[in-house]
Amino acid sequence: MAVNWLRKFASRSAATVFPVLGRQGEAALHRLALTPGIELVDSPRHASVLLVAGEIPADRFEPLRRVHDQLPHPFAVLWFRSEPWPHLEDVTRIDALDALPEALIAAHRELLLGRRDSASRILPDEPPNPWEGLGDFGQGGEGMMGGVPYGRPMAMNMMDDVRDGLTLDSLSFRLGPFYPGLPPGMAAEITLQGDLVQMWSTQLAPYPRALDPVFFAARERPVPIAELELARAHHHLRRLFSALRLAGLEGASLSALRLARELSPGSRLDGLRRRLVRSGFFRLSSLAGGALEAEQARQLGGPAARAAGLDDDLRSQDDGYRRLGFAPVTQSAGDTRARWQQLLAEIEQSLQLARRAERDKACTERMDSIETPRGPWLEQLPQDGSSLLDELMPGLEWGDALATVASLDVAAAERSLGEAPA
Repeated sequence: MAVNWLRKFASRSAATVFPVLGRQGEAALHRLALTPGIELVDSPRHASVLLVAGEIPADRFEPLRRVHDQLPHPFAVLWFRSEPWPHLEDVTRIDALDALPEALIAAHRELLLGRRDSASRILPDEPPNPWEGLGDFGQGGEGMMGGVPYGRPMAMNMMDDVRDGLTLDSLSFRLGPFYPGLPPGMAAEITLQGDLVQMWSTQLAPYPRALDPVFFAARERPVPIAELELARAHHHLRRLFSALRLAGLEGASLSALRLARELSPGSRLDGLRRRLVRSGFFRLSSLAGGALEAEQARQLGGPAARAAGLDDDLRSQDDGYRRLGFAPVTQSAGDTRARWQQLLAEIEQSLQLARRAERDKACTERMDSIETPRGPWLEQLPQDGSSLLDELMPGLEWGDALATVASLDVAAAERSLGEAPA
């Protein structure tokens, strides 16, 4: 009787969901973040439901198997717009975004009430490296410090500290491609000494980020500038949501996402900006690093380049924008704090342009070059810039490094998978 009562009580809790994002799976994340009854967690060990959202490339299958088996028993797995693996039993696939929240909540409740069997483990229950009893001290390797107990290499004194010359134990590990603090799909090999990044090597580039279809339409015909600028502001607000969530400012992150969902020419940024100032977001010490040099900023383009003082913006060459009084806004520092200030300034500018363009019924006039939210689109769409992190990360403390990654839009741009080519 007591067990049944506890099960019923637990089933009324929010469904804890760990999202594994594939290509263009962020739509599910943004929808679920605003859904009552669902709690998005940052570790699979805290989840009752694993959500695989979007197409998972074959080179990410092995990391997905490891994440899958980290969920505590009992757990369920749902596949959203993704092809489930054929060897799995009782697979639930959802293709309609509107049906996803209800399916996740139902799976959570059925698990806790004992009406749904737990998903099965995939990997064999054995350590990734044999180690027990090996070595002089049974620590898994030769010598006093060598070995890989439980499959994890022991920290070893391998290099001098890049900042102050202290020699500390260094620890190398792989992060991603499903770590929430990195762009979806990205993986890196990292070496830390203490909390200082000694080495960063990007192993898997992030998935290309889908642009709003209006940017592709603008390459073929004149489009309303109001529509273009609202799509730009929408893109930037979703990026701001991810950064604020990483900083632990959950309320402010949801405010940014709600503003993106309800965006119109009459929308205002004042309330969100005041909330960020009051929360101390711009005073965070982790926003002081990650400054780009001029060539790095030029290579990345877009808001990151303008935050470093470059006034390159293809909208300046369009007569439709000129008649609206457009002029690029810039910052000067080029660091993480400047990039977020730049992004807010560009969101505000986009909303002002949308209001003027709607009043004047203004349209674009130039089709051979478009300034996308990611950067300039001339002969080709903006390309992946994640290799820049290999130069930028060494020497940063760990918190500063994650804040820097969040502030840089390094993923390539692509057409939405649901949009047919023209």
